[in-house]
Amino acid sequence: MMFPEARRRVAILLIAALLAPAAQALPPALQAHADALPEAERERLERRHAQLQALSPEARDALRERARQWDALPLDERRGRRDAWQAWARLPAAAQARMRAAAAAYAALPEERQAALADAFAELDRLERNGWALGPDLGLDWPTLHPLFALVPLPQQEELLAVLLSMDDDARADLGVLAQRTPPGERDELRRVLLTTPPENRGPWLRQMVGP
Repeated sequence: MMFPEARRRVAILLIAALLAPAAQALPPALQAHADALPEAERERLERRHAQLQALSPEARDALRERARQWDALPLDERRGRRDAWQAWARLPAAAQARMRAAAAAYAALPEERQAALADAFAELDRLERNGWALGPDLGLDWPTLHPLFALVPLPQQEELLAVLLSMDDDARADLGVLAQRTPPGERDELRRVLLTTPPENRGPWLRQMVGP
């Protein structure tokens, strides 16, 4: 998993590659940053750089314009779009397919129905709206699961989300009950046990913890 600082360096390097003249290698200072990346990320960067260099002048100009438009957006909007993209990339393929189908169904609705649904979504609590960005499964369960993420460092949040996305509906429901029952001071231990329990044992462990 690539942490935020590594992601930031990759983004800087890709932008530099985009803005550089065609067929030009990365400047030495940026190459040094690339060399400091983990091997998998460095290889990804090199592949992306080669793809950028292979673009036509017109395609490179279009990408430069998109980069300028992105930089012109307010910081909050850029952060929101970036968070939405990261949430989408995190979803399993099956959940992405369901989201695409829902988007297509929404696009086929009359405009007034679309507007009514958009207004209803905007009226939801911010916490609930953020939960739906995590996909159709976690979105439904998020009101009960979100206490597990309070004051948790980002790397552990990513690990927790990966575990939640791998669980079935019954296990997530049991975890939601357990999250609501657990006092804040005991949630670190709950998270630790959840993350260290083998996947095949999580469901039975949660069922036992919640009880009949």
